[in-house]
Amino acid sequence: MNWTVLHAIFRRDFVSYFSNPTGYVFICVFVMLTSLAAFWPPEFFSNNLANLDQLSKWMPFILLAFIPAITMSIWAEERRQGTDELLLTMPATDFDVVMGKFKAGVAIFTVALLFSMFSVFLVFRWGLGNPDGGLFLGSYLGYWFVGVAMLSVGMVASFLTSNLTVGFILGAIFNAPLALFGAADLIVKSPALAQTIRQWSASEQFADFERGVVSLSSVMYFVSITAVMLYVCMVLISKRHWAGREDGESKGGHYLLRTLSLLVVVGALNVFLSNNDRRLDMTTENLNSLSAKTRQLVKDLSADDDVPPIQIDAYVSPQVPAEYAAQKRDLISTLSELSSLSGGKIRVTKHEIENFSEEATLAEKRFGIEARSVATKDRGSRTTQEIFLGAAFTCGLDKVVIPFIDKGVPAEYEVIRSITTVAQEKRQRLGVLKTAANLYGGFTMQGPIPKARIVEELEKQYDVVEVDPANPITERFDVLLAVQPSSLGPAELDNFVDAVRSGQPVAIFEDPAPQLWRDVVGTAEPNPPQGGGMMGMFGGGQPGAPKGDINQLWKTLGVEVAGDEVIYQEFNPYPRAGSGPDAITPAWVFVDEGEPGAEQPFNPDDAIVSGLRQLLFFYPGAVEQSDGSKLEFTPLATTGNLTGYVPQSELRRAQGNMALPFRPTGSPYIMAARVSGVADDREQLSLDELDKKSDDDEEDQADAAEKKEEVTINAVVVSDIDALSDVFFAIREMGEEEDAIVQWNFQNVAFVLNTLDSLAGDDRFLEVRKRTRNHRILEKIEEATKKHRDLAAENREKFIEDAKAQIQGVQEEFSKKIAEIQTNTDLSALEKRQRVEQAQVLYGRSTEVRVAKLQAERDRQIRQSERDLAAQVRGVQDFYKLSAVLVPPILPILLAMLVYFHRRESEREGVSKTRLRFGGKSVAERRAEAAAAMQKK
Repeated sequence: MNWTVLHAIFRRDFVSYFSNPTGYVFICVFVMLTSLAAFWPPEFFSNNLANLDQLSKWMPFILLAFIPAITMSIWAEERRQGTDELLLTMPATDFDVVMGKFKAGVAIFTVALLFSMFSVFLVFRWGLGNPDGGLFLGSYLGYWFVGVAMLSVGMVASFLTSNLTVGFILGAIFNAPLALFGAADLIVKSPALAQTIRQWSASEQFADFERGVVSLSSVMYFVSITAVMLYVCMVLISKRHWAGREDGESKGGHYLLRTLSLLVVVGALNVFLSNNDRRLDMTTENLNSLSAKTRQLVKDLSADDDVPPIQIDAYVSPQVPAEYAAQKRDLISTLSELSSLSGGKIRVTKHEIENFSEEATLAEKRFGIEARSVATKDRGSRTTQEIFLGAAFTCGLDKVVIPFIDKGVPAEYEVIRSITTVAQEKRQRLGVLKTAANLYGGFTMQGPIPKARIVEELEKQYDVVEVDPANPITERFDVLLAVQPSSLGPAELDNFVDAVRSGQPVAIFEDPAPQLWRDVVGTAEPNPPQGGGMMGMFGGGQPGAPKGDINQLWKTLGVEVAGDEVIYQEFNPYPRAGSGPDAITPAWVFVDEGEPGAEQPFNPDDAIVSGLRQLLFFYPGAVEQSDGSKLEFTPLATTGNLTGYVPQSELRRAQGNMALPFRPTGSPYIMAARVSGVADDREQLSLDELDKKSDDDEEDQADAAEKKEEVTINAVVVSDIDALSDVFFAIREMGEEEDAIVQWNFQNVAFVLNTLDSLAGDDRFLEVRKRTRNHRILEKIEEATKKHRDLAAENREKFIEDAKAQIQGVQEEFSKKIAEIQTNTDLSALEKRQRVEQAQVLYGRSTEVRVAKLQAERDRQIRQSERDLAAQVRGVQDFYKLSAVLVPPILPILLAMLVYFHRRESEREGVSKTRLRFGGKSVAERRAEAAAAMQKK
């Protein structure tokens, strides 16, 4: 390779491009197009993510127009001017000439891309937000690889013609497959064929760069295209050596065979790397990095030859509301990382489907995945939208389906749990103890009771069965869940305690004052009367079933749980939610990293709670280790010291939470604890066995030795059953709500699931379940519109309060009139009743009409406030959209003007003024001469 010649060709083409203002005009157009594509689509502001997703979507099509503008003159211009022969007679090989031309084209494109990168980043930092640096650079690195591959293809088109226009058209046609294959589903009717075509498109291979991941397979894809096209260019330029010879046809066939062989080699290399990829997550927030446990699980699956390949079909909508944009991105990123890491064991097919398409019908028939209606807000307007965001996992004959991944649920956790569940031959067994807390639902006199959300969640991972404690619990479960075991009868509780003594891993949730569970009483309260309905409400029906002695369970575990004390804490991490009977009360006990007086709210050495930030226990009790216990007692969640208790007996009699008889103690309380260790020998035996006597001392000693086998207790005790109620699952699914007064950060669901997994000896999901990803948003847009949003929220609250006060006034007026009739001593009882009935008819209708008008006026004012907010938000967004288009081209335009005037002055140097137009005089000089001539006349 002759580097001198190569550099000379590169310098000649590069300098000639930028010494002409036309080159800067093309760059200016490119920068404007990239700015338009990045910031003008409605999805950019609606998604509220500081990334380049919209630009990435349109960049292949922008390059489809810009790259041919660079390549059309690479060789066609040489032919048109006849300078190609001069190049070919230089002391250089054909490879030197091709590489010199290619290097110049890459340099020109790189400069244009740098202009775009600088301009877009400037717009972000100036008025939008702080994008993830690694994600930003990764995206532009991907644009560079796409452009380089298209440059090599465009060079082939330029070598085929001497006409610039034809060269541009051919360059666009040759590059069209790279850009258009990404939209194959719009052209090809067969979903499977469309997916295969889309897989080899530039946009699909670029997807990793778009997420901030540099993958070896994607790099090799673009390098392969470049290598093959450059080889074709060498064949075309060397054609002059053999085209006119007698063996020209055989030479042509020979080079064709070489090209096909090269295609086969690079194709095989790409297939190999797609199954043995190496990836680098460039994002600052590690948006694409899997947890260490997830990576290990996937590697174990890949190494297990007994596990068939796992097929994942992900169904997502092309456009989702802003609230779900990050979740969709996390889902796709997780699936891509898992697929590349598995070495072909996990195969992912992504379906971007519209709501009423053929694929939507197929998804519903095959997997029961349907579009879900979600609430969203677009530019201040509240609306609903139906979207797909689900996945189906198939392995052999087994199948696991996630119909919809809510925005508050970690996508990595849902996906890896489904993969491991569908791949394992046999699921672990989880027993749910049958108690007064009805987790399985059913039908009652009051109506149907749905299955508890905790059971639905566990059924995704475990083989869940209900355990009846009326009979001895002889079956061994991986873990047993007992909610409010104090409600069990004496015989039932004995059977349960025997199971705990036998070493059955168990999670015990016991509550002195349940608030969120129907027909469940506290630990120290008697069971309610049997019969339910109106009879149970007024004390009728059969007497409540007797309770067993719960203290025998606490004695077995070596703990003390005061069933007649409800713990409270003067700590509210959500001041905006307020306090009092209708808001947060001290009986809402938060275990929080920032609570005062809490030395170690979460045990960092226990995987159940390490890494958690906040738990909520609703009217809980407390658990502590009993004196003399030999079992290991490990606190999991502990309060601060702004605490005390309320006697449970007085809690029921108190009229409203503000009247609770608080008794401060200033001591931390343990809300949850793990109990483990070797059980006391006496507790290993049942009561009947302890009473048995042996006539022979030797036999007695032998029996004792056999029965002295160590039994390991493994239990977690939680002093609140409300912690696993359905409301916490609903809060988790909601995620962050933009207009919510309070953003709840409870992690109760992760705590409960971690507890059961840890007891079952399954540590696969403990860390993944707690992991979150931080997507950067358009924070400066949020700041710019915050004043308008706050004002709209204040107006909305004011309208509601005003309407509430007016409605209350109308109702009080109506009640006052009724009271006047009832207190009139001149009327008999019959007359009072008649007049009350007449007043209710007469004034009741009038009151209803007035209330309806007030409610309609309130709703109208709220809608108007929302419309005003939407207009204000649109104004802010439109300002930045306009700025994003007008500001970036300024620098290329200034450089173009500078080059133009510099070139003009350079051309005038050394030229006689008499040969210049107007004698080389400036406009001012000519005007002065004209004025002088006029004066002479």
